Amino acid sequence: MRAETKVGFLFIATLLGIIGFALLLGLISPFSSRNSLHIMYNFAGGIEVGSPVRVMGIKVGKVSSIDFMPGYKMDSGESVQLKVTISLDKKAWDSLGENSRFYINMAGVIGEKFLEITPGNGNLHPLNPNQIVRGEDPPRIDQLISQSYGLAGKVIDLLESNKGQVVSVIQQLDSLLKNFNQTLTQLDKVTRNRDVAKLVDNSIKITDDLAYLTGQLRSKKAEESFTLLHELLFRLENLDGKTIRQFLQKEGIKAKIF
Repeated sequence: MRAETKVGFLFIATLLGIIGFALLLGLISPFSSRNSLHIMYNFAGGIEVGSPVRVMGIKVGKVSSIDFMPGYKMDSGESVQLKVTISLDKKAWDSLGENSRFYINMAGVIGEKFLEITPGNGNLHPLNPNQIVRGEDPPRIDQLISQSYGLAGKVIDLLESNKGQVVSVIQQLDSLLKNFNQTLTQLDKVTRNRDVAKLVDNSIKITDDLAYLTGQLRSKKAEESFTLLHELLFRLENLDGKTIRQFLQKEGIKAKIF
């Protein structure tokens, strides 16, 4: 076999190996069925072409392209200047809708960036291929750090300008805690005193007796007794002293009483 033929076979084998490796990694998928979707952002957060796209944590596509769109406006009138085009497997397409959310996320603290899609709730209106949707802009770390420094500076300035008041408040809190601790100590000593314990026990017994008495007063027999007493007092109300003396002067009454 000639040397040129060997080199040709080696080249073809190498090319087939590269294609097979690309198919295995998913870098090329000529037989897959995918739809494209355009997502608009004002800040991409480090997403790149080839970054994975996940739906509910499952990789279902990748970022195909990133294009600048100066002056572009959404239907709502919002200016958005960055278009991220993704390709999605059709097996995941049916789970998406107009109320789906598109986030730029990161795997771990320093992991790779990826585009995360949440399907949304029920009653989904299906998306159309090549439709343009609005994504959720990721927070900018530099702005967060800058705002944190600004907030810390304001707190320091506030403490410096009110240093005397802050010290006074801390001292008052310390005094209050000491007094509260002393009160708890005194209360613990009082509860260990036998006379106090006896007084508390007697108070509990009196309370139980009063509860029993009030319970009896609310019984049916007590209500009947109160009714009879009221009727008796109502009958005696019209009697005067003269009538009572005439009643007692009768012989039969005197003999029975005396």
